[in-house]
Amino acid sequence: MAYITVNETGTFPALILSTDIANLSNTFATTGNLPADSGVGSLLNVTCLQDITITNSTGIFSWTDFCSASINKVTTPSDNEISTNIVIQDEDFFGDSSANNSSALGYGVSGLSQNRVEVAFRIQLNNSSNVGANTPGSTFFYCGRGYLSSVAPTVSPDSPVWVSPLTLAVTGDMGSGPKV
Repeated sequence: MAYITVNETGTFPALILSTDIANLSNTFATTGNLPADSGVGSLLNVTCLQDITITNSTGIFSWTDFCSASINKVTTPSDNEISTNIVIQDEDFFGDSSANNSSALGYGVSGLSQNRVEVAFRIQLNNSSNVGANTPGSTFFYCGRGYLSSVAPTVSPDSPVWVSPLTLAVTGDMGSGPKV
């Protein structure tokens, strides 16, 4: 069994965002491929993550009846989310003025959250600095659509870089897969 390693030379987790929801193909759920980067600045690659938690929370409804001595259970729809803490970089957080204004890179993390823009996402567990953000086979991944929330930049004297929590509230199904 091989471990999924991170924080080695050239590997790191990455969160890649796109506002191009309309051009997602049916293969998105299985391959996790985002729409192609349509020119200068459409995909936002948030790579300075301090930590990341991927939560797939399927609910359970329980009931008892007189026909059984045990509790009966059935699953309910999942409530999935991705939580992370990011180190704030100016263009990634506030948007890149040279990028397409309606793109993820144009909005930046703060703009996507404030404007409640739905995004397509791909979380790459062991992204490689040698591989492009949308290259199939580069990594193990989670993918889906959702909204950014819980953005709260903070700084302190003993941690003099701005950091912020970030939650990606998944809407609909969240796919996952190994490198292909």
